[in-house]
Amino acid sequence: MNSETIQTSVDNLYQELKELKEQNIRKKNEISLLKPQVDDTVRQRDALNGEVRTLSAKVRELKTKRDSLNAKVRELKQKRDEARTAASEKRATLSKLLEQAGRISEQLQGSMSELSKQVKRLEWYVQTTPLDPKSERNMVAKIGELEAKLAKHKGLRNVRDKLLSLKVEVAALRMQAQSNHQELTHLAEESEKVHSEMQEVVKLLTTKKKEADQKHTKYLEQSNQRHEAVSTLRKNLTRIEEIRSQIGEVKVSSKTEKAEKLKSKYKEAANEKLRTGGKLSFEEFQALMGDTLSGSEDE
Repeated sequence: MNSETIQTSVDNLYQELKELKEQNIRKKNEISLLKPQVDDTVRQRDALNGEVRTLSAKVRELKTKRDSLNAKVRELKQKRDEARTAASEKRATLSKLLEQAGRISEQLQGSMSELSKQVKRLEWYVQTTPLDPKSERNMVAKIGELEAKLAKHKGLRNVRDKLLSLKVEVAALRMQAQSNHQELTHLAEESEKVHSEMQEVVKLLTTKKKEADQKHTKYLEQSNQRHEAVSTLRKNLTRIEEIRSQIGEVKVSSKTEKAEKLKSKYKEAANEKLRTGGKLSFEEFQALMGDTLSGSEDE
């Protein structure tokens, strides 16, 4: 390899070495800038994940509360509907009893107290007065007619008692149904409020989760960028050591070549002076003796 080629190779190595050093400065600056950025992104991401966990717990709490309220609403609806059904059935019975009472009223004769007095009076008369068989039969028949009329009055009174009892039961069922309806309406409104609150929290949760995911993506990008910069820096440092080693080898080779050329020059001059009888310089003598000694060693 001639000196010009060697010099070109060395120049190229120095140029590459310069470029690598400049690139390393940029990479070190990049790594230094990325470190706090990565740390800040991690802090923001972790803070958002903390908010996500808090909001998720809040959603679960609100959902449990809403579901509990809805279960109570369903229970109250069932009780209300059962009360309404029972009241409806009792009203139907009440209507039939009213019709029955109306029919009985149409068949009544006299008052219940007057009929009762007549029956007692006739029974006393039969028991205390001697009667012939025919008169007694007529009297008993008369008492039977009065008792039949009295029985209708008693039947009407029983019907009216049932009517009164049914009216009380219907009123109680209606009040129960109304109370259940009012309570379930209140709970349904409360459930709706809780559901609306939960939806707002879910919206916020979705937003925060999206932000946390974005921060994590940014962290991965920054982390990869930093790892790539560190990797490039390490590769460059390894290459720099290789270049320095190559430059050292080229320099040693170049010095050896120059020394050989100079030695050859002195030897030529020494041989010329020996032919012409000229005086040898110390360098010429060394070159000539070094070549002679080298030949002796070969022999």
